[in-house]
Amino acid sequence: MRTCKTGWIAGGLLVATLLGGCDVPERVPLVPPPDLYRASDEPGQSDPQASGETVAREENLKSEDRKFPGDFEAWDAYFVGDTHVGYSHITVVGGEDADRSDAKKQHVDLNIEDCLLINRGPASAFVQRHSHQSSETIDGQLLHYKSHLSVGPIITTCEGTVDESGLNVVKTRGAAVSTHRFAWSDEHRGLLAVEESIRRSPLRIGQKRTFQTVSPIQPLATTVRLHCVAKATVPLIDGKPHELLEIDVETDLGEDRKSYHVIWAEPDGTIRRALYPASNLVTYRTDKEVAVKDIESQQAAIAIASILTNSTLERPSETKRVGFKLVRTALPIDEEKSTIQPQPNQFVRKLDDASVLVLVSRLGETPRNGFQQGSFLVTDADQKPNAIIDSAETMVRRIAQASGGSGKLGERELAIELARSANRLTQLKSSSDTFQRASEVARNAQGDSTAYAVLLAALLRAKAIPSRVAFGFRYQETPTPRMVYHAWTLAFVDGDWLSLDATTGGIAAADRLTVTTSDLSNQDIGEVMMPVLDFLGAYEIEIVTSATRY
Repeated sequence: MRTCKTGWIAGGLLVATLLGGCDVPERVPLVPPPDLYRASDEPGQSDPQASGETVAREENLKSEDRKFPGDFEAWDAYFVGDTHVGYSHITVVGGEDADRSDAKKQHVDLNIEDCLLINRGPASAFVQRHSHQSSETIDGQLLHYKSHLSVGPIITTCEGTVDESGLNVVKTRGAAVSTHRFAWSDEHRGLLAVEESIRRSPLRIGQKRTFQTVSPIQPLATTVRLHCVAKATVPLIDGKPHELLEIDVETDLGEDRKSYHVIWAEPDGTIRRALYPASNLVTYRTDKEVAVKDIESQQAAIAIASILTNSTLERPSETKRVGFKLVRTALPIDEEKSTIQPQPNQFVRKLDDASVLVLVSRLGETPRNGFQQGSFLVTDADQKPNAIIDSAETMVRRIAQASGGSGKLGERELAIELARSANRLTQLKSSSDTFQRASEVARNAQGDSTAYAVLLAALLRAKAIPSRVAFGFRYQETPTPRMVYHAWTLAFVDGDWLSLDATTGGIAAADRLTVTTSDLSNQDIGEVMMPVLDFLGAYEIEIVTSATRY
């Protein structure tokens, strides 16, 4: 998979808005030169005036036909260079009353599902998934929508509803909820506005069109400008040249922020290809088999986010002492701060070649030779319930009480028993649709490693044991060895922090790197998780067996 220059790709029809939704580092806005979209590797582009094809000035004033043309389904394949990196699936279906005379009852349901595999650096990757469901009138006016975006471990949802005076949007990430309100009118469109506008009322050469819509995740109102500039001969996914109409798309995000992409479509409005220059992402309209080929298997290998390693680790779940050598491949956003820090039971030593040696130990030792160990004092936030670790909730307290046995266990034994209980009571999923509160995990009895870690943290606090959640990467035995995103729990027992993993039901093995820890009193989980995404692409990782001598 090729890496884009910025290190970040946001994909598909929503490329202009997803980056802001996940709060990744902003890139410089792209201001394309006039001929940017007519690249030299796409021959046969023609000037509409040179070919005698002109459009009268009044053509741009022609009323747009917004009538619903019928149900619609499409698959797109995402490519960066020659590498297949994802897909999108779109369905547009008229509601029960879409063919009746009562306009107030007429509606159209739209659904978008996409998956994008993103490389950040030569050995790091994460998965971005987006789903969007919306309801619109038959002439394209938005009624309601709900969007869900997962970027690696960061999950964001937005839900918007149009009423008589505006658009109300509720954005949720972790337990953080924000509300937004926008002025709205019948002229505003839904989230699939570009595709639906071109499909319902195809553009002709020289014709321009402007409308307003909403980005699904940020959220914010945007202005979209379409301009059908020429006929162009471009290759499609079959590699053969096709003569299509070229449409420039400018999305104005406000505050002098604009994004650009180009679409190639048939004269009847069928979109066949799109290019997003800022990320070098190209989409091709195709069928399901081609769109999803090999993507699901690659996604399973990457998990949520992962980093390839240069060596293997034998019996990782049994390890008590592991050395990792981290070679810097990119500067961190904050150049004065390394993205790997000493943590409890994690010792860090900077080497002369600017690489870092990390020793993870469960042996209660204090290595010498320049290793530094991190530690932090217990705070009130490590002990009290909060919106995510809701340890005072009835279900959580009941589980904690039942797991405590006769009450004769010491702190360490009790903490380990709580880890076993969390493991027994919960079914592990590879990923989760939401960042769940501890009480939700207890009730649903399933979740990913983050859900396990949050539940265990709550059980510990319910038994008066301070706790934090650790976020980082754990070794995974696959045909290609890699460190995958993982979360576990720190418990403060007997005067020290003990690493526990509810996914295995006991003391955490030394097969992992801690990137950050949190008491999760900050409800915006995106801020908590950003160091994990920053770590991707920052280092190459080698497992150093000789580190056991330190």
